Amino acid sequence: MLDQTTFQGSSAFEQLRHSSDKLILVEVGAPHCGSCATLKPVLEQLAIDHQGSFHLVEVDMTEDPELAVELGVRSVPTVVLFKGDQLIDRIVGLKPKKLYSDSIQKSL
Repeated sequence: MLDQTTFQGSSAFEQLRHSSDKLILVEVGAPHCGSCATLKPVLEQLAIDHQGSFHLVEVDMTEDPELAVELGVRSVPTVVLFKGDQLIDRIVGLKPKKLYSDSIQKSL
């Protein structure tokens, strides 16, 4: 599992939080969210560009509302970066790819 880059859901996030020392990028979205659909390939490309340096966890807030509340998500898309249990950064809304890339680089 830890060799994978992209994961789905709160259970994957919880497992990674306790078992991985890599950066974890959590993308919280929803099926009805157009900006989320636009952001998804951007984050997937960043995961490829930074192969092996972080985990990408995609969370559907309609399926995992408890995690969305725990992460303080008020609107989607929201990207939250973690290292273990420590929240490192939060990006709310659809932003330019460079902003996500810079945040990842800063957090590695």
